[in-house]
Amino acid sequence: MKTTLSFSAITTIFLTVLFFSASIVYAFEPGKKPPLNYNIILDLSDRVLQDHQVQKDMLLIEEMFKVFEIQARRGLILTSKDRFSVKIIPQKGSPLDVNYYENKLQLYLDEVAVKDKNTTISKFSSTLQSTLQELVNACKYGETNGAYFGVDIWSYLYNNGISFEKLGYNNVAVIITDGYFDFENRSHVLKAENRFTSTQFLKQLKGFDWMSIAQEKDYGLIPIALSRHVNWIVSGIESKNSQDILQTKKITYFWEKWLKESGAKNYHFILNSSGRQMSSQLLAIL
Repeated sequence: MKTTLSFSAITTIFLTVLFFSASIVYAFEPGKKPPLNYNIILDLSDRVLQDHQVQKDMLLIEEMFKVFEIQARRGLILTSKDRFSVKIIPQKGSPLDVNYYENKLQLYLDEVAVKDKNTTISKFSSTLQSTLQELVNACKYGETNGAYFGVDIWSYLYNNGISFEKLGYNNVAVIITDGYFDFENRSHVLKAENRFTSTQFLKQLKGFDWMSIAQEKDYGLIPIALSRHVNWIVSGIESKNSQDILQTKKITYFWEKWLKESGAKNYHFILNSSGRQMSSQLLAIL
């Protein structure tokens, strides 16, 4: 059964959280770059069945780590406090050992003893490619779309979104996804008037006047509380509907609306294309 909530009540709650979040004052030492806090959030739903998709995802992770390692080593590595992590959105029924891969793909230099920092980052760098290849092999556990329940991006960011901000850091969260909030079981979806926790409403928006209808009826995702001190990057947006040439425009529009209503200030979108092209766009944003 779908759960119906009061949209106005939800809005009041999350705006209260945002008020206190926005009141935090960020103070950086003049002339010194803040340490990096890079978070990569992976959607390993049925999109992994597309040819070369997972390889493109892994390429983005590798390229981001290269940027991370350069900055971490640019200063005195012994004093580096930079943080790098890959997070995997849980998926119902998935045999993937999420904790295992998240532990192997996390490097928090601020938590590493001074004497161990150089050894730790060197080891992480040397094993990154093999760990990602292991993940590539493990994430494809089914041959059909029905084998993948779908990841709940809304719920994941509702529960974890604020954690991607660390005070005094250059916070970046890259969400690698096709952009859809989809599930095999629709009863999983929450509803508040014409707001949802999935993008099922896209089917109601047809024709060139879709944006006018969306604005008139206030279609969209239920807003949550996200930090304005995080640079949010959504990479890999792609249409699943070959009959709708406006689909990627719609997905991007509703992501932007949701992020803005949820309190995010800085956000960027990258459409799915070749791995090198997406990597180039990502590095330009960083």
